[in-house]
Amino acid sequence: MFKVKSLLVTLLLTTIVISHYGQEANVQIKQDHNKIVIKNRSGLSSFDVELRGKIELTDDDKDIKSMSPDGYLEVKKTVFGSRRTLIVSPEANGLKKEYYEGRTKVPFEPAGRVWMAEVLPELVRSTTIGAESRVDRFFKKGGPPAVLSEIDRLASNYVKSHYANLLMKQAIKPSDYSRVIDHIAGTLNSNYYLAGFLKNNMSKFVKSNDALEAAFRATNEMDSDHYKTEVIKTGLESEFITNNAVKIIMKSAGSMDSDHYKTEVLTSLLRKENLDDEIIGEMINTSKTIDSDYYRSVVLNRALNKNGLSNTSFQRALESVKDIDSDHYKSEVLTSLLRDPITDDLQMTLINITGSIDSDHYSSMVLEVILEKQKINDQVFTQLMTRAGSLDSDHYATLILKDALSHPLSDNNMVTLLEAAGRIESDHYLSEVLITAAPKIRNSHERVKDAFNLAAKKIDSETYYGRVMRAINDN
Repeated sequence: MFKVKSLLVTLLLTTIVISHYGQEANVQIKQDHNKIVIKNRSGLSSFDVELRGKIELTDDDKDIKSMSPDGYLEVKKTVFGSRRTLIVSPEANGLKKEYYEGRTKVPFEPAGRVWMAEVLPELVRSTTIGAESRVDRFFKKGGPPAVLSEIDRLASNYVKSHYANLLMKQAIKPSDYSRVIDHIAGTLNSNYYLAGFLKNNMSKFVKSNDALEAAFRATNEMDSDHYKTEVIKTGLESEFITNNAVKIIMKSAGSMDSDHYKTEVLTSLLRKENLDDEIIGEMINTSKTIDSDYYRSVVLNRALNKNGLSNTSFQRALESVKDIDSDHYKSEVLTSLLRDPITDDLQMTLINITGSIDSDHYSSMVLEVILEKQKINDQVFTQLMTRAGSLDSDHYATLILKDALSHPLSDNNMVTLLEAAGRIESDHYLSEVLITAAPKIRNSHERVKDAFNLAAKKIDSETYYGRVMRAINDN
């Protein structure tokens, strides 16, 4: 027998106005202590309910068996101007049932009973009245499928989500969680209520990889980047995330319009410790869908701080960097990438990318980090010197060349550096480089000395030329 259905619906907060959430635009539900008032307006029809106390319904939801002493039920429905009203209240020997058509009281039997049998099933499916007991009843009869089938018949996202949350309080096997999630995601078309259901029950879903993947997969049904992000971040609190779950998250993040929320998801994901290089590489690749230079740099910097990245991941990072317009953020990511040793090919690619940096300040900063952090071969050194010599600013070109001179250099490297110095137009800065290089020249090969002299001859100022010659002769 279907037991007592409580009208004190605990999940109804004080003054819930569903129209705020869009889907049930004409429904208002209010709770004040043990009184619930529901107003539903739709076109030329209205459906108003006032409830107090507790009632017990029959198993078919068509009649009221009993009511608490303080109970009261009034159901009023108007269609095309025709109004019917049902009022039920307790009395000494049972229940008093009154039926009205318009303002005229009509005997309850048989017309009132017929209308009550018609309206009560509609009432329980359009509100949360008796929801807990109804879920208990359906679950006992047919498990999750029976409850889900009933949820499909419910009138609104609000009521469906309430039933879905009650279903998750039943003794459901974790192996059934993913099917429940997929079904609820398919029947709820409200981002707000779907996100609420997933977050409310995430503590259970994280106990099953299939369920967690289903929860993440459900975010692909959402249009709202905000709610997608809330669900994904809640799920990422799980200790372990499968690679398949990460791929699902990446798909959801990739479809987001908001760079802010996309970055929140990716950076939250990058906090996980069990990510392999393939997954990080995919996240780096997804960063190319972020239009904002700032947010893209946040993701890339976080990804590049992960240990053990492959050349493929680094290459993807460089490809993503190319599309960053801001010199500041581009140089920030490039210097982050240089934190650990990278291959010669990547070094060459990175130097080429500095050519897309308009600011000589930021370009020189990256080139100097290469000299400081990387072990470079002659080919890379030649390209780096060529890039330094092509800078518009003699000041920054000089900084790079002087920095290079602070490292041990082969004769080939010295010739390359001196050739780059020869492209400096300022006598002041050219002389600075040559004076710094002078101590390394005396014991060098003749071709190094020839390169030094060739660069020195490009100095027009006798004063600066004299300083360079004194420096070389003093050594």
